Amino acid sequence: MKGQERTRRGAEVLAVTVLLAGAAIAPHAAAADANTIYEIQYTTDPNGDSPLAGQVIDCVGGIVTHKFPGYRPKLTLCDPADATGWGGIQVKDWTTYGTYGRKLFDSVEVGDRVSLENVEVEEYRGGTLLKYHEDRDPNFEVVSTDNTLPPPLVVTPADIAAPLEGPVGEWYVAGHMPTPEKYEGMWIQVEDVTVTAMHVGKAADNYVLSDGSGDCWAADYMNADIGPDYYHPLIEMGEHFESISGILEQYTKTSSGWDYYQLVTTCTDDVVVPEPASLSLLLCGAAGLALGRRRRR
Repeated sequence: MKGQERTRRGAEVLAVTVLLAGAAIAPHAAAADANTIYEIQYTTDPNGDSPLAGQVIDCVGGIVTHKFPGYRPKLTLCDPADATGWGGIQVKDWTTYGTYGRKLFDSVEVGDRVSLENVEVEEYRGGTLLKYHEDRDPNFEVVSTDNTLPPPLVVTPADIAAPLEGPVGEWYVAGHMPTPEKYEGMWIQVEDVTVTAMHVGKAADNYVLSDGSGDCWAADYMNADIGPDYYHPLIEMGEHFESISGILEQYTKTSSGWDYYQLVTTCTDDVVVPEPASLSLLLCGAAGLALGRRRRR
């Protein structure tokens, strides 16, 4: 009897051990099945559609680079592992929390690294998005906080080329692949650009940036410092900028005559005006004077 009891207890211990081991392994197995942002965004489809469009997936996720509290709040995620392309995506939060809150949006901050479960890959108006919808029983995890935000990827206006006018009042981008589609959802920057047109696009709030060799469209609707006319106060016709940074979005609604990409700024820091020549000379003179004093010592 004692031998049988020991055998039975040994079997129970083994069963519990196996169960605990399985519980420990399960999260890693789920993580192994999760898709990276690159796997969601990378495509060879001429229209830029994700190969996972319409599927409910888990996503390894990335660092939150921006939060926009619009009618449908959205986060922008960036995976630093793919900083040169296919590494950014926006997540729309369709959940409710309390009276007006959103479970995901209200629980994370810029700089948090976030992973997602049970999110739908959606193609909406040309953009590839992740849909965090309560009907899908979604979940998220803040993997780490206070991460350094990746710097913007410097591109040329030609890399995100402005659309061409077709029939009067209709504008269509010449091609989606491989650029500008690979930069969708990413934080990018154009340098040495001038505003050459305003009041274009679906909402007549886009403007054209040119560096002399190419043009791209930009917008300020997500800018925290936007003016009453939906333009940042620094944006004026003919104004020259050292650089303009923002998130690249696509807007496509061919039934209304639109298919274009736009560089969307998020705050005043995204809009960099060159230093006046007099100020630059003054700073250089002060630096030279200080250097001369150190040498004389």
